Amino acid sequence: MLLLHHIPLHNSMPEKIQPAVFETTIREMLDSSRLLRKAYFFHDIRVICQTNHPTILAILDEMLGMFAPPRQVRGELSYYVLCYESGGIFPVRLPHTRRRVDTIRLLTNTQLKHYASMDNTTEYQSYRELRPINGNALSVMSRMEPVALTQLEMPEAYQGTFLRRYVFLLALGQVLGQFGFEPCHAATITAPGNCRQGALIIGASGSGKTTLSLSCALQGYGLLGDDLVMLCESRDDEEIEAYTITHEVSVRSHTLMLLKNLSFLRDYPVDQRDKRFLSIEQVRAGAARFQTSVRLLLFPSLTAENTSRARLLSKADTLRMLIDMCMSTGNNAFYAQEKLFHLLSRLAEQASGYQLEIARDTNDGPRLIQSLFAGESHD
Repeated sequence: MLLLHHIPLHNSMPEKIQPAVFETTIREMLDSSRLLRKAYFFHDIRVICQTNHPTILAILDEMLGMFAPPRQVRGELSYYVLCYESGGIFPVRLPHTRRRVDTIRLLTNTQLKHYASMDNTTEYQSYRELRPINGNALSVMSRMEPVALTQLEMPEAYQGTFLRRYVFLLALGQVLGQFGFEPCHAATITAPGNCRQGALIIGASGSGKTTLSLSCALQGYGLLGDDLVMLCESRDDEEIEAYTITHEVSVRSHTLMLLKNLSFLRDYPVDQRDKRFLSIEQVRAGAARFQTSVRLLLFPSLTAENTSRARLLSKADTLRMLIDMCMSTGNNAFYAQEKLFHLLSRLAEQASGYQLEIARDTNDGPRLIQSLFAGESHD
């Protein structure tokens, strides 16, 4: 097993990293020839990963191994994941002078602090230790180069799901923004028999988006994800398209009570939030999709009514709900918020928005959404 503190460190990371020399600084800090290296893809972006621990490659294989090499590679990013015996010996530290962007508590109850360098060229994601879920971690992402570095304690200090969903995907997501990708917390489905007709199901935790998207997948719809996708402008026709991030979905007990076809999951291990993790293909063979054009924007809420209903939204109301659901209230950089607002504005013009009232104890959502794809009117 390779451990980085056995690899010669030529020098530590300087307090201030000059723009456009981020990766050069990392390479000068360590002997890259001793690292394990593997190339992956995220859609049409090549991802070159380097690590000092073989377990990291196994986790990245689960995350990125589903993406086949594209016909044409649009760009390349570098991702370094380095493991140490303890967080106290991470060679790259938070700079003494920095700007705090946001502090959030993840669904695992782990505290995550976002920082930026004073010149806004570098971002930092700092994770506080919370055993047995995670050890200390620090990710550093350049805003000037497609390069990210994640420093971890040894892999056994983390749950595998935590590393995939809350560390690796967040770091890669930040860098992928340089290629036009923007993360969106939404379940995403495609119409039965037409993978180019897609719908974003956007709502807060508990709004029913996972149950609704999985029930659609069971009834012939395609599924990109139940919680998080990437949005990006198509190079062909300038439409906003949705791209899968992971084909892993999570299911809570109340979803199993409604979706009898998933009863086989009752004996699956659950985390502290009553979530069972599985692949989309386990939900229904052939349901997984990678990319779609967004035609519908659906905002669900649960209701005590006996029948699910849809109400067409004006373009202005659709944009307002997109902003409420998708734009953080944290102190993010103005240029990032401006870029996201522009994307959401175009999305509201491109797709029809509907407010869905989903009957809590019925499974008529897929039929209702099929009528929306078919263009049937709803008041």
